[in-house]
Amino acid sequence: MGVRIHVLGAGSILPRAGYGCAGYALVLDGSDDITLLDCGPGSIRNLAAAGLRVENVKRIVFSHYHLDHCLDLFALIFARRNPTVKFAHLSVYGPVGLRRLIEDTPKGLGHYAVDSDIEWNEIEMDARGFGRFRAAGMRFTGAANGHCGEAVSWRIEGPGGGAEKGSTPDWCLAYSGDTGDNPVVARIAKKADLFLCECSFAEEEAQPNHLTPLQAGRLAATAGARKLVLTHFYPSLRPEDAAARAADVFDGPIETARDGSTHLPDELPAE
Repeated sequence: MGVRIHVLGAGSILPRAGYGCAGYALVLDGSDDITLLDCGPGSIRNLAAAGLRVENVKRIVFSHYHLDHCLDLFALIFARRNPTVKFAHLSVYGPVGLRRLIEDTPKGLGHYAVDSDIEWNEIEMDARGFGRFRAAGMRFTGAANGHCGEAVSWRIEGPGGGAEKGSTPDWCLAYSGDTGDNPVVARIAKKADLFLCECSFAEEEAQPNHLTPLQAGRLAATAGARKLVLTHFYPSLRPEDAAARAADVFDGPIETARDGSTHLPDELPAE
């Protein structure tokens, strides 16, 4: 069973045409169910632009809770109150901090009650910094990456992906979330068919808690990823320049995300 990633937001917290805040929709072949990887402002609107239906969002997986990665969760909670649309049961997963987020935020936004048909799953990392769960036949493995107190990178193995010990996944994706140059990210992305990796700033603007093109490329090379998809561009970094620089250290296919682009976990770019 294949999978497609629809990019809902490939930018940062700073405004840039065509590059909204972080959000990615993962859709399995032959299914209408949607898994969101992060859900920054504009993600829910951009579902419609991608031809996807908001009522089919069945799960959200957060990397961390900076506003550019999570704020549309509350837009979705509010939308689910609308009686004219029948929404699917929603499961929300994220690192430590999810309970605090959902307990403290809705009242301040005027949400008097959170939909009871939402399941909240706070994934704690073990002593080595890893946490795991399964959903819809997929196996998710998170690793604390140090971007902020709770931030994790995610590895997602498709149906058959680790459901039985020694089994071979149909596909494997890795999502860096926001991160600095941390070797654990390469471990999460080991031999991934597609590595969706943040690439925030050019080398001369390097920041300790984000990646440059060379750093993203080196992580992909170390991981042995089959394909690198660069995303989370700040306005000062041109995506085409980022791809060219990453290619200096990673010799596999490189794609650049933009709002509305789609990406497949194989060696050929999506149409």
